[in-house]
Amino acid sequence: MDHFVPQASGRLADVAIALARHPQAIVERASHALLHGDPAYAALPASIRADVRDAVEFAARLWLTAIVDGRAPSDEELLTVAESGRRRVHQGVPLSSLLHAVRLGSRELWHALLEQCGTGPESREQLLRLFSPFLLDFFDALSQRLASAYVDEQYQRARWRDALRYELLSIIFSFSDDAAAFRRTTEALGLDPETPRVALALEVDLPEVLPSRMEGELDRIVLSVSRCLKVSAGDLVRTFHRGHVVIWLPTVRGDSVLATDTFMRAYAREVMDSTRDVRAIGIGLMNAGAAGWAASVNEALRALESSRLAGAGAPISSYSDFVLEESALRSDNALRYLEALIDRLSHEQELLQTLSAFFEHGQHRKQTSEHLGIHPNTLNYRLGRIEEILWADLSDMNWLARLHVAIQLRQVSDRTATPERP
Repeated sequence: MDHFVPQASGRLADVAIALARHPQAIVERASHALLHGDPAYAALPASIRADVRDAVEFAARLWLTAIVDGRAPSDEELLTVAESGRRRVHQGVPLSSLLHAVRLGSRELWHALLEQCGTGPESREQLLRLFSPFLLDFFDALSQRLASAYVDEQYQRARWRDALRYELLSIIFSFSDDAAAFRRTTEALGLDPETPRVALALEVDLPEVLPSRMEGELDRIVLSVSRCLKVSAGDLVRTFHRGHVVIWLPTVRGDSVLATDTFMRAYAREVMDSTRDVRAIGIGLMNAGAAGWAASVNEALRALESSRLAGAGAPISSYSDFVLEESALRSDNALRYLEALIDRLSHEQELLQTLSAFFEHGQHRKQTSEHLGIHPNTLNYRLGRIEEILWADLSDMNWLARLHVAIQLRQVSDRTATPERP
């Protein structure tokens, strides 16, 4: 701070010394103006308000001491000022509000000096001629020092958060059994490690950009999703995984898996309707912990793959749509049993065709017979043959469920085995 520092004398010096020793009146005025004039400061908790009051008092003492001694603040004093600017970053105070606080503080300091000096012409002359320009220069330099420290801390915080986010992703995908590391990293990011999350896997038309710009594209998508869902972007965790944009969304504590899945479908629809470049969304199931987050991602990706293999190609697919098939695929015995059901019918292809159409049309016999172009009695005969061959009962929900899964698995297998035409 290289500005010329005038030194007060006479009545003005006495007032400055008294205010420097007891600046509470100035602090009260400035704090009151700040808390009632800036929403960001008004929303701060009591502990942070106390820190703000200390910073106002320090700045007031700094200026008053400067005009009493006729010297500029020391490097150590300016470092204290800068540190208060750094703290405001972590306290959630916007830079505009921080600079507004400096303006309000300098205004209230000036009013206090005018009131204390009274009507004495000598003091008034000093204030107006010497100290009003210095007041402006001093607090302008203070604002610059605060803004520089604030922006630097923001940059450092962003780099620190990026490093933590990469550490979290490494834990999720490579060390999901390290519960302690997961808790430590999520808490450092300001996230609740106990809150279950659901992974969304987005198929996105990303522009051809340099790898260095990919992070910006991901941030753009996450910001769009956060605005759509009215969730803070800071509460979302995202990455680019296996060719998809993956976003973990926090869920509501106490909600069931079923309720959460229903909500996520609605959220996904809003994202599709309002976010450009998103072609399809896969939804995983609600889960917690590093292993749970990883499982939800795999489920979201499987939902997209299963929808494609089933020929549905729906823009929104949830793992819950394929949970029975997925469960069967994870059990060799269950898979062999379901394959055996279809194998028993494979010698009569029209029966397989009939059973597939029966499920495609929601087990409505009239619609099924019309789709197949056969008489209703013919359909009844074929369904009866299926029951006879399999010793099944198509009025039994258990039989309907297992046959539906068996047919879907066969359809997926047929599509996978048949190469796509160029």
